[in-house]
Amino acid sequence: MPDRPVILAYADRDSVKPGENIAFAVSCLKLNSFDCDFVRLLGCDAGPEMPPFQPCVMAAPEAGRYPGREQPIRAGSHIEVEGSQRLAYLGPITVCLNIMPTLVASQPRCLLSTLTEDGRGGVALRLDSAGCLTAMIGDPEGLRVYRLDRPLSLRRWSFVALSYDPKRRHLLVMVYRLASGMHDHAGASWLAVDNVEPPARSDGRLVMAAQRGDGGFPCHHFNGKIERPRILAEALSLEQLSSLATRKPTEPVDWPCVADWDLISEPAADIVRDHSGSGHDGVCINQPTRAVQGSNWDSSTMDWRLAPEQYGAIHFHHDDIESLGWQEDLRLTVPIDWPSGCYAARLRGADAEFYVPFYVRQAIKSSSDVAFLAPTATYAAYVNLGFQRQTVEYYLGCLACFYTPLDLMAVELPGLGKSLYDPHDDGSQRSIGSLRRPVLNRQPGGWLWNFQIDLCLLGWLARVVPDHQVLTDEDLDREGLAALDGCGVLVTGSHPEYWSVPMLQALDGFLARGGRLMYLGGNGFYHAIDFHPQRQGLVELRRRHSRNGSYGVGEAHSSFTGRLCGAWRDLGRPEQSLVGVGYRTEAFDRCSYYRRLAASEDRRASFIFEGISERIIGDFGFMGGAAGIEIDAIDEALGTPRHALVVAASEGHGSSYMRVLGGSDFFTGLWNDAPREPVRADMTFFETPAGGAVFSVGSIAWGSSLPHAGYANNVAHISENVLRRFRDPTPFQMPD
Repeated sequence: MPDRPVILAYADRDSVKPGENIAFAVSCLKLNSFDCDFVRLLGCDAGPEMPPFQPCVMAAPEAGRYPGREQPIRAGSHIEVEGSQRLAYLGPITVCLNIMPTLVASQPRCLLSTLTEDGRGGVALRLDSAGCLTAMIGDPEGLRVYRLDRPLSLRRWSFVALSYDPKRRHLLVMVYRLASGMHDHAGASWLAVDNVEPPARSDGRLVMAAQRGDGGFPCHHFNGKIERPRILAEALSLEQLSSLATRKPTEPVDWPCVADWDLISEPAADIVRDHSGSGHDGVCINQPTRAVQGSNWDSSTMDWRLAPEQYGAIHFHHDDIESLGWQEDLRLTVPIDWPSGCYAARLRGADAEFYVPFYVRQAIKSSSDVAFLAPTATYAAYVNLGFQRQTVEYYLGCLACFYTPLDLMAVELPGLGKSLYDPHDDGSQRSIGSLRRPVLNRQPGGWLWNFQIDLCLLGWLARVVPDHQVLTDEDLDREGLAALDGCGVLVTGSHPEYWSVPMLQALDGFLARGGRLMYLGGNGFYHAIDFHPQRQGLVELRRRHSRNGSYGVGEAHSSFTGRLCGAWRDLGRPEQSLVGVGYRTEAFDRCSYYRRLAASEDRRASFIFEGISERIIGDFGFMGGAAGIEIDAIDEALGTPRHALVVAASEGHGSSYMRVLGGSDFFTGLWNDAPREPVRADMTFFETPAGGAVFSVGSIAWGSSLPHAGYANNVAHISENVLRRFRDPTPFQMPD
């Protein structure tokens, strides 16, 4: 835990219109109160090379001092079933389920429990700290524990069961290891105990993949997959359990059920249905991974929708997090006179400070023809990033120098959850990103990347188009092309990497009606994601090929929509076909500059460099230049329009960029692009058939150079030239 005052908070949504409400939940460590005001963010706090960070304080009656309290951080996914008379007193029972543990880490891991929080009633099946199956019987005299001696194998399916006959006072605990391939064999081990007193009555509440602890809060979260959990109303014998273990998980059983949970139906929903007819439906907490391979997956399909019976498992993790469920501390009604833009609740107390950003949209159809698309899907993917910092240090060959106290807090408070680039502790890939938690790297200070660079873009945009409108990725996903009504020029953020199908369809429609797109970033339009159909700020990303944790071969389809995930270029929509350029490489040391090329003199692109005599563009900025971090280049084989003009290209990048482009990719690029450098960002322009146009800079760092010298520089000048011409309704003409 931190040894200093800390404020953490999050909002219940990311965008709001004037007159609507937005709620904030706050937790204070070592503070009894905090002060709140509301500010508009038009720049970031990135040091002396940037203009002074001066957030604009907005008048709001909700600003003031509030009492502080600590709210708990509870990570870990599980299923909760509300109490019932039938679950309180089970009588003769068999608890059985298929499991595939993925991590024990010397901690007990509960599979299914009706135990009371003091352990004096109910039953449970769990793995002990050594990974051995354990049956637990609640008793007023103390918890009774019965343990098998052999640990279960990690990443292998087993059928586990607890059978208890109160008349005979006979307990049977069994593990049946399921065969994992044609050369594997099944095998069983069991423990039979007589004269076992029946479990004391519980309160009827049930938890799956965890158990209730102090205060009734879940603990001992299970890491791994669970499939077809059941509670039968009879105590099965060893022979009956062995027979049940060898059946397919979707086969009906021959005995009456107290509960029979279906873990595959409606994987985007929170509800897990009980098919026994007893009404013991469960609720998923903290968004476990659904639509994953079950014990009977046979590789005949990779799409869970085509064979749902083979995807009847849920993968739980002790470090899953969706929303912390904190109580609301304050609520803002957005004043009707606030212009569209990026705002934040600024929370301060003692030496602690925390910003909760949000976006204000136009209440009605905007009079402005310029809109900024805030890449909130990217923010959700990179929440509380840890992995990338280690990668940066590898590139640089030294310790990174841009850690802040908030960055270190991700280590001190791991329950806040990490990014989709950080594998789960069991080595599996994270697939659910959530903004409904404190976001430590979405502050106006710290590492100049993503959100911070986007604030530089917004600062520039506020100067050149004060009445511009702002919307988020999720707004575009839910509203489609209607979200861009009245918009003639769409400006992207610095890193618009993640796009859903509805977002791309809206962008296609925008360009088809003559819209103009300014892609002022890099590594954009790269990965397919889905937003949750009901809950806000929740995205799903399933990479088909990843260095960020393992994923099942047949688990590349989204549980939210069923769509195939992966890189858009692998799905038939390479980013080059949309914006002319596509991801080439990345590094996080010094950035470089662009050099104008012959195409910059073409009359079609003359407006871009109007009033600019320099041949070198962007040799300045916080990171040394406007070209870098992640960079894009043209590739006609991947769809760059043949009439696209590359008006400038970067050069002089360090060896770190080559390390990422290493191996065959580097030599292929060196051969195909000769005599041009393979490591470069291409500044590109082309017209579209409907009279619109696309301008791409191919660099995340572009926006970080905009504020240099008070926005009086050639990066800002070029951006303004393009924006001015793009706002001109005169149609662009496609070349012959």
